[in-house]
Amino acid sequence: MAQLIAVRPSSSLELGATSSIPLQDRKPDHLERLAAFSAGIPSLSPAAFGIGLATLIVATALRFVAGWSFTDLRYVTYLPAILATGLLAGVPAALAVMIASILIVVWAFMPPYFTFKPLDYAELMTVLWTTFASLCTIYFAHSCRVVLKRLRAREASNRVLVQELAHRGRNIFAVIEIVLQKTLADDPEHASALSGRLRAIRYANELLIGAAQQGIDLKALLLQELAPYGERQLDACGPQVEIEPEAARHLVLLFHELVTNAAKYGALSSANGRIVVRWQQHGDGLLLKWKEIGGPPVKAPSSHGFGTQLINTCTRALSGTFDQQFSPDGFSCSITLRSSFASDTAINQ
Repeated sequence: MAQLIAVRPSSSLELGATSSIPLQDRKPDHLERLAAFSAGIPSLSPAAFGIGLATLIVATALRFVAGWSFTDLRYVTYLPAILATGLLAGVPAALAVMIASILIVVWAFMPPYFTFKPLDYAELMTVLWTTFASLCTIYFAHSCRVVLKRLRAREASNRVLVQELAHRGRNIFAVIEIVLQKTLADDPEHASALSGRLRAIRYANELLIGAAQQGIDLKALLLQELAPYGERQLDACGPQVEIEPEAARHLVLLFHELVTNAAKYGALSSANGRIVVRWQQHGDGLLLKWKEIGGPPVKAPSSHGFGTQLINTCTRALSGTFDQQFSPDGFSCSITLRSSFASDTAINQ
């Protein structure tokens, strides 16, 4: 029985059609939300000390639950509270939690319980070593907090830069297309063909710098990359597969390199050449086979250039494998991908 991968339907993209990949932030995960929360808490704000109080209450409650009379557990729940406070609320709140935790342990968890008394030598050394460990923890938390703030600032700056570059790129393509249409006003057929090539290149650029949330159809990705050469030179067949945007960006580069090589040395360099692409489920992943026919004879290159490095880098980013063969009747290769790169994947028998 035929198998269908990816249950969510996606609309096909027409060759040469204009498409836009929106530049929007991808959905943040819980770690990014936590970093954003930490960045929004000033060190000396009431919210910072409120976080410290909350962690102190939780640590004390856990200490009582674990057994308040167990001397070996005196500070075990407070160091995580100090670390969490330092990361989320800053140094002042973490220092306050450290001081409060030492006082609580001396008052509630050192005999005689629930009273202050002079400390003997062993107890004093325990307090001093705990203070030292707490200060090291606070310094580490402060360093991590500073690094996170710097990374977020650079990320925001890079996001603005990428959006500006994308805006300029779209404007440049629009100007080139207008100039092309006016220059070739007497030859609309060639103008349309060149415009289609420009739009395909623009689609790949926007896909690389964009962050579209929706899945991207694998066949549509192939059609867009081969749009400058015409649909008749592509024979693509396989179950419907929607690729996550992050993986699609790597696939665009990989397909672009294969198409460029085919245009220079393989099937696309001949008017009668064709590229046959087949894909299917392979274990818990996806197997894609690429075969060029009707082109000039090919042979393995004597050295590996940047294109080969790019293909290998993209393959590793996709946690896949890439196997290529050079034969007199044309170039061929097989690519395997992890199924987790396909969004909303399902298999129907």
